[in-house]
Amino acid sequence: MTGGLFAVGVGGTALTPGEKRILAASPPFGVILFRRNVESEAQVRELVSSVRTLGASLLFLDQEGGPVDRLRDLIGPSPSFARAAAAGQARGAGALAGAALAALGIDVDLAPVVDRAVPAAGADVLGERCVSDDAGDVIRAAAEFLAGLHDEGVGGCLKHFPGLGRARLDTHLELPRVPDDRHQEALDLAPFDALMPVARAVMISHAADDNGMPSSLSYERATVMLRDRLGFDGAAFSDDLEMGALSAFGTLPERSAAAATAGCDLLFVCKEIDAYRDCVASVEKAVAPERRAEAAARLEEYRGHLAALPGKALRPRPMPLAEVAEGVKRLREVIG
Repeated sequence: MTGGLFAVGVGGTALTPGEKRILAASPPFGVILFRRNVESEAQVRELVSSVRTLGASLLFLDQEGGPVDRLRDLIGPSPSFARAAAAGQARGAGALAGAALAALGIDVDLAPVVDRAVPAAGADVLGERCVSDDAGDVIRAAAEFLAGLHDEGVGGCLKHFPGLGRARLDTHLELPRVPDDRHQEALDLAPFDALMPVARAVMISHAADDNGMPSSLSYERATVMLRDRLGFDGAAFSDDLEMGALSAFGTLPERSAAAATAGCDLLFVCKEIDAYRDCVASVEKAVAPERRAEAAARLEEYRGHLAALPGKALRPRPMPLAEVAEGVKRLREVIG
């Protein structure tokens, strides 16, 4: 089913009757939660249960800490990835993020960010979401964060391929162009190349190269570079297809089909759930059956990867959320 190539967002703390009808009619592969969906532990658990009952396979959430901290109202403010890494606490930060998601029944943290903190570019636009301009530092910190997630039985996703570290504009609002530069590109790609076999998922950004085509809609980036050059055989997720960077590239259904054709296996529609059915129809009509089958197989493999994570055996019962909150408080004290 083509809906199985999508992850969609919902509007509030409980599903509306309209959302239930939409999800039941075409169950997506996943549902992504945001801070707007978080009120209490019991409420999130009920929302997660409702979504699963309607057929969604996986639940996603961005829990990076710092500027992107969806669960701060439940567990207190989590330190940013940059601050945790600087204090040698990246693994602990990943473990706490993973424990929080596991406690709520959420499967995947869309983290860590492996973009470089390039001065006057990523360092400003992404801020403390980035660890360092040095690719080696990024690899070490992201490997630790991923290990922490996996210890708690929660999956991760490397973002934002092929790197937003040199982007000078925010893709939520505008389309940045990252200049062609072989040396800098190699540094951008190094963290992805090193960690993709571990993460088994990457998120494709909307940043464009000199030809002006966003990576998420570019066969050259999402397939030739990612698959042929780097040899990645895992799951590729699009960034949110509603972002401002894609405003000049057609309707949301048209973008969905373009992203799938380019090589994105999972398509994120994070707000406009009313457009979801049209997006599904567009992919069904415009994307070759062989490409859709390939994407579905990669997503199924990723689900198998999640089921085999070490934390599934090491911690068969999730840590209580109150205990996670205490851990986050101690981490803040350690980092200072």
